[in-house]
Amino acid sequence: MYYGSQYYRPPFPNKEQWEKDIAHMKELNFNTIKLWAVWNWIEREPGVYDFSELDELVEICAKYGLKVIMNTIPEGAPYWTSTGYEDSFYTTSKGEALSYSGPANLPSAGWPGLCPDGEKPLSLMCDFIYETSKHYANNDAVFCIDVWNEPHLEPMYDYSNQLLCYCVHSQEKFKNWLKERYTTLENLNTAWFRQYQSWDQVEPPRRFGTSADMIDWRRFWLYNLADWLRSRVAAARKGAPDKVILTHVAFSGYMGIFNDGGLANELGDDFLLAKEVDMFGLSSFPLWAMGEKHVEGHFLNTEIVAEASRGKPFFQVELQGGAGKKGLLGGLVPSHEDVRQWNLSVIAAGGKGVVYWQYKPEPAGQESPGFGQVNPDGSDTPRSLSAAECAKRFNRADLSASRRCLSTNGIYLSRNSDLMTYAANEEHRYTRSFRGVYQSLIDRGIPSRFVHADYISEAFSEGVKNLYVPMGLCLSNEEKNALIEFANAGGTLIVEGCTGMYQENGEMDDYFTFLHTLFGMKGNSIDAAKGDFFTASHSKCGKRLKFWGYRQMFQEVSSDCSVNAVFDDGHPAVLERAIGKGKAVWVGGFAGAAYQESLDVETGDFIAAHFDSKGYEVIEKLSCGKIVVRLLEDDNKYYAVCLNREKVPRQLTMQINGHTLQAWIPPEDGKILEFLK
Repeated sequence: MYYGSQYYRPPFPNKEQWEKDIAHMKELNFNTIKLWAVWNWIEREPGVYDFSELDELVEICAKYGLKVIMNTIPEGAPYWTSTGYEDSFYTTSKGEALSYSGPANLPSAGWPGLCPDGEKPLSLMCDFIYETSKHYANNDAVFCIDVWNEPHLEPMYDYSNQLLCYCVHSQEKFKNWLKERYTTLENLNTAWFRQYQSWDQVEPPRRFGTSADMIDWRRFWLYNLADWLRSRVAAARKGAPDKVILTHVAFSGYMGIFNDGGLANELGDDFLLAKEVDMFGLSSFPLWAMGEKHVEGHFLNTEIVAEASRGKPFFQVELQGGAGKKGLLGGLVPSHEDVRQWNLSVIAAGGKGVVYWQYKPEPAGQESPGFGQVNPDGSDTPRSLSAAECAKRFNRADLSASRRCLSTNGIYLSRNSDLMTYAANEEHRYTRSFRGVYQSLIDRGIPSRFVHADYISEAFSEGVKNLYVPMGLCLSNEEKNALIEFANAGGTLIVEGCTGMYQENGEMDDYFTFLHTLFGMKGNSIDAAKGDFFTASHSKCGKRLKFWGYRQMFQEVSSDCSVNAVFDDGHPAVLERAIGKGKAVWVGGFAGAAYQESLDVETGDFIAAHFDSKGYEVIEKLSCGKIVVRLLEDDNKYYAVCLNREKVPRQLTMQINGHTLQAWIPPEDGKILEFLK
């Protein structure tokens, strides 16, 4: 397990503090430290590399037994690269070329560096990663090369409405990607509804308007960033073949920095990026960025990243250590309970430890005096002592060797649907939809997992029995076929209104073919609510349901569909039909988004009723109220990680393999219950 802190981002902290600080990290039960290797601090003139400061730090870390993560930072480019490569400056949709400057999180500036779509800039960046990796290849203290700190299109945080990058190299690469995707100009014209006469006329969109080109422009960038990561990994692998190669996302792309969407804007897709590395991770600044429900928000991000890792080890590479920077002198400071709950969330999701951002407060710049675990003079705080206790409590060999058990309850994530809502300039609506489904289960203590479109064909064989598709507006043919097959194989498939309404290019399917196949629907139309919600009554459970914003109506369905709920004007609101060995349920509006917006209890109960309350095949009984339960296992045991988010103790009863245990879970804390197999 990895417990520790980010420490060095040149030129801070000052050298005279290094040994004292690192020695105290050891006293805090830390075993891991992260150091930034910034390009412009190391290669100050072409081909001349100075690792002396890092070498001294690594030597001190080795002295105190701390393992080093070396995080390479090409985004801090040397200023000698700013001349002669002007055609590789990141370029906005308005044509502004971004020359080097100093952002809030990079004291040595050189940001945002050069766009790696230029062949020479990419080569220079990879040379730096290669030289850094080679320098530490035989140093036992350095166990890991983190090749990309929070992969995203670097300028997007400061230029979020600019749809970067429009440099000549990115435009050319996009055009080549389109040629590979569509093979002929005629096929592109059909997909984009254009009359291009030559490829020279093809350009990326510079504004929101038509959907087809925008969807492809953002899809291209998701795959392009994965391509950039692949180049970085290859450079590190060449330099240090025996080191672990890591990258860590700033947050789940499907959540965005403020938990309200961001995949198509920041452009970091966990499910594409995790494929390229040995180990995966994430950053989280819950109290700073996630609002009042930061504990649940952090857990949600962690669970998506856990799913994206697909069995690879992952951990919390950065966790908020001190005050987030929302005001002149900082923001809200995490409590010791916050630190404990965030740590428990990582363990529950199957993560292998927590490294904080960062050990000491920032001494200069816009992030000063934020983020420090300890006080500026190095003295402990309640949060640093809580971090020490968590490291002692959770740094266990058996937890390190454990792996996630996969829940029988699945929430579907669709890249296509996210891109479609982004092209409509409403990406947050998609995020709120799957968040609402997730929140309804969290609030009722029902275990679940995410199922991504890339792996939908494996869901049933992995044990998913109940799969909810929130706001699945845009699905590929492969997705549609796999979802239908899931139901045919024996699963329960729950789809919200208008699922599959759009094809992959954003063109409406006039006949709603997917829903016609599942339910025999004909004569479909869309109706908008006069207020925020449509309401409906459920005939079986008697509950009043809410649906956010819109509803789908139809003129005809198959005669073997049962109507389980009706809107207030009598139109069907919920249908159910047997499909092969399983069944399909149609929810006529966006219930997930309605729950996220309103926390309406009856709507939440309705959503949760479609899932197995035990959540795992091996759990025979689970009574836990609002306690969050996630199951891990090794060859001999199950580990039930039980999290109590409330301020009062709660009782839990669980039975696995005939073993029954009752336990009181302390307030704002958790327990790990162990069961022999």
